[in-house]
Order: sequence, then C-alpha cells, then structure tokens
Amino acid sequence: MNGAGSRDGRFSDRPRFWWAFFFVMLSVHAYLYAAEVRKMPSELSSPWLLAGASALLASASAPLLGPPKNNTGRISLQSALQRSGALWNFFVLFSAAYMTIIRVISVIHEIPARAVFPASLFASLLTCLYGLFEARNVRSVFLSLKTRKLKRKERLRVVQISDLHIGPFMNVGHIARVVRAALMASPDLVVVTGDTVDGEVGGESETLPFYRPFSKTLLAISESGPGLGVWAISGNHDYYENFAASLRFIESAGFRLLRGEKVDLGEIVLIGADDMDHETRSDANGEMTRSEELIDSLSPDERNKFVLLLRHRPIIEESSLGKFDLQLSGHTHGGQLVPLPSSRHRIPGRSRGLLALPRGSNIYVSNGAGFVGPPLRFFAPAEIVVIDLAGE
Repeated sequence: MNGAGSRDGRFSDRPRFWWAFFFVMLSVHAYLYAAEVRKMPSELSSPWLLAGASALLASASAPLLGPPKNNTGRISLQSALQRSGALWNFFVLFSAAYMTIIRVISVIHEIPARAVFPASLFASLLTCLYGLFEARNVRSVFLSLKTRKLKRKERLRVVQISDLHIGPFMNVGHIARVVRAALMASPDLVVVTGDTVDGEVGGESETLPFYRPFSKTLLAISESGPGLGVWAISGNHDYYENFAASLRFIESAGFRLLRGEKVDLGEIVLIGADDMDHETRSDANGEMTRSEELIDSLSPDERNKFVLLLRHRPIIEESSLGKFDLQLSGHTHGGQLVPLPSSRHRIPGRSRGLLALPRGSNIYVSNGAGFVGPPLRFFAPAEIVVIDLAGE
C-alpha cells in the first residue's frame, strides 16, 4: 500500500488568510453600521452593535485557536463559535450585498429609504435558510451507462458517496440521511471517494467518543451486504490532522481503503488512487506518476473488464485516457457556495457532473454529501450518485 498522501495544507490554516478575512469582515460590519445601524434610535442600535461586534470577534478569533477538536462527546465551545460565527458572517455579507443591490434598484424604482435595511436583512435571512436547506437535504443523482464490457443483462448498480467531511461541524443526523439514501438505492457496489473525515477523529489507539456514533451509522452500509463490497479512497482532508486515526475511523465504518491499489471484482476492476499520487513520481519509473503507473499496470484481461477509477480530485492524466472506463471523483463540492469565489472553482479538471473524455473514458465529479466550513450550499446540492451499468 503506497501513496504520497496530501502535501498541501488547508488554505484556512494560513494566518494571512484570517487577517485578510478579519479586515474584510470588519469593513463590511463598518459599512452596515455607518449606512444604517447608527441611524437607529439608541435603544435599537445598541443591541445590533453589540451582537455584530461579538459575532465578529468570535468568528475571527476562533480559528486562531487551531483546529477544533471533539474529545468529550460534546460540541466544543470553539466549534460552536466557529459555526455560529461563520453563519453570522454570511448573513452580514449577504445583508450588505442586498442593501447595495436594493439601493441601485431604488435609483430606477422608488423604494422608501426606511425599507432598505429591513428588506436587506429579510432577503439575507431567506438566502441563509435556503443554504441550510440545500446543505441538509441529500439528493440522489441517477445515471445510466451502457458498456460492452459487461456481459450481464441486468444492471449493476454503483453508489458513489463523497466528501462527507465528518468533523466538528457535522452531525450524525446528516450522515444518517446519507446512509438512508444509499440503502434505498440497493447498490451492488458502494465507493467512497475521499474526504470522509475532516479533523482529529482519534487518539493514538481509538476513535474519539464524539465520532463513534458516526462510524456506527456508516457501518449500516456494509452490513446491508452490497455484493461487491464497500470501498474507499483517501482525500486531502483525511490526511490533515492524523491519517492513522482517519484510517481507523474509515475501517471502523466498514469501508476498505484502497491506497494506490487495484482489485478485481469479477466484471469490474476497481482502481483506487491515493490522494496526490498524480504529483508523485514513481520510484520504478521517474517519467510516470504513481497513479499513471498504477493504471498502466492493468493486464490485458483486466482491460477487457469495466475499469472503474476512484480518484478524489478530478485530475485527468492524458496518458491514462482510454485505459479506464469511468472515473469517479469529488473534492470540488460543485462549488458549494456558488456564485461566491471559491478555491474549488480553480482546481484543474472538471468541477461537477458527467463528462465524456477522449478515447472512450468518462468522469463524474460529485458535489459531495457534506460541506466544509458553514453548513451552507448554494446551487450545489448535497448528493449521492447512483450509477447503473448495463451491458449492451
């Protein structure tokens, strides 16, 4: 079992990011105060000012304490501050944006000045509620692919789960909804394409108490008995805190982790690329990456079968095209907070959905079922993917 693992760090761990974030949010709060709050009667403006200052301080300072940990079985104060602070900041950002938009509209259509601020707050509240709804509700996306490589007449059903991000901001109820959706699909094969965990989920020898209900909930998938098993690969977040603990958690959830490995499942050959293998040169051949070498190692008999490639990031290596039939990836979250700027829009590869590639290969990039940071999604619904493979 090889694999380089993730060498890139969280952008949010960088102090410069949080200093820039602090000054941006300070400016937005100051804009709202100067534009509207200071005009209120003192008995109304004082609570708004206190709430805004407190939320700004909490959300800006909590990340400086380091990654939140849950080792008591309860949500930590730091996690609560980060989560509530993040929601508040989005509420404030949207309020400022809506207020600017409404003021521009008022130039063309007369809008009473006293209605601008309340309308902005109401629109921001509705936006945040929608974002919470979209992140909370897990949809099932159904795909059908025909292939000459399958001899069976009946369909073979694969369920892809990606980017659960089980960590301080996740709750067991959400994971239970993901599990129910997967079980309702009655899959023959379940694959988990990385970022199962997000944070420190275990100590030296065992899973932390807070996370045990998560692994027990996920265990229902393997206990349901998919004929071809439940397989997983690593993602960048699985490495960030303690990969050994992440591995124990993944295994306790009933998933078998593939790290730069392939497995013959009969009519399907499953390839699991480790995270960042596309940037790690092979020891045997310096001209190839580890993932290229892994895919190139398929025997003629294996290439005659349906080759399913699992790779967390939607990276497509040109030399591997035509050597796999379908690549399943995640990582992008479909943008998660479309149309807000996000690093997930700038990574190489396909951002979301199904794409036909040259030489007969295909890729599907899932929005993922979880979220990073605030429990919000905009126009990038949480999803599991149900893929029916059928012989022609």
